[in-house]
Amino acid sequence: MTKKIILKLKSIKYSGSSIGDDIRLEISIFGELFSLKKKIKVGTGKEFNEVITELDTDRKTFEAGIDLRIVEDDPVFNDVGSLETEIKIDTTKNVQDFEYKIKVSELRPWLAKGTAVFVIILTAQILETETFIPETTDGWLKVEINKTGKKESLPSFLRVKILRSDSKRDYFNILEGFYKGKFASIKKKPGGLSYLERGFLKRKLVELLYSISKKNILFEGRKYNVDDDPNNLFDVGVYDIEIPDAPHDKGRKYLNRSKFALVWFHIGHNARDDRFLHTGSVSAGCVSMKEIEKWTAVCRKLLIARKGDDISIGTLKVVE
Repeated sequence: MTKKIILKLKSIKYSGSSIGDDIRLEISIFGELFSLKKKIKVGTGKEFNEVITELDTDRKTFEAGIDLRIVEDDPVFNDVGSLETEIKIDTTKNVQDFEYKIKVSELRPWLAKGTAVFVIILTAQILETETFIPETTDGWLKVEINKTGKKESLPSFLRVKILRSDSKRDYFNILEGFYKGKFASIKKKPGGLSYLERGFLKRKLVELLYSISKKNILFEGRKYNVDDDPNNLFDVGVYDIEIPDAPHDKGRKYLNRSKFALVWFHIGHNARDDRFLHTGSVSAGCVSMKEIEKWTAVCRKLLIARKGDDISIGTLKVVE
């Protein structure tokens, strides 16, 4: 199975003698050069989330040479320290950290030389290729379930496993969501191309904060106005948000303002509790995001997100 390695700079820690604070880090790996310049004072460190490089591999262990170089940019003296070594990445692990130590000595002929120590931590994140339902015009793709001829809709980005293909159809198992464990098939596009996609999706749990009193939800640092039903409010607590089950026609009147208006996310795992997170200007007990034009971007992130239980995308925390 092909996997993607995403190598990132996680942190730099600066100790020992001071050689200045205009620090440049250079990393050469896989024939690519990554460079970053920051002000860092001795005795401190900085956290980063900078992508150094990405590559695909089908090996369980990936090894490569890596050269690291620290430069203190100075009008007269450029103090330099370097390290040539190897990186060995175990692609069976989701995340791994790698620590490298570089010493940099001052080039001052008239002064006693000091030595600075830089500890660089890199992080390798491993992503596996997935086969999934593509992003469509409304967030849904019709497939045939269990050889019955009956067609049902699956949400965009839902994970599936292809069992076999012929010139006319793809046959697959559904790995998550409302139809998890079901067998399904779909007719191929004209020309024999598959509707199903294969690639790397950065799945992560999402966390939304819903304030009953403020009538908004907080998601990724941004607030969105919502409507709710004052006679049917949520209890304070934390609820799972489920992978969408089926298109919801009550959102159809908003399709001219958001392509994903038919995509609703059930809140909690009680099927009899008919409450959802969706877009719209009114609510009958749901959490309705009133800023309809912003729903498409928010919904796309929710459709990709996963909690890791094959049924949920994340959580909704309800506060007063």
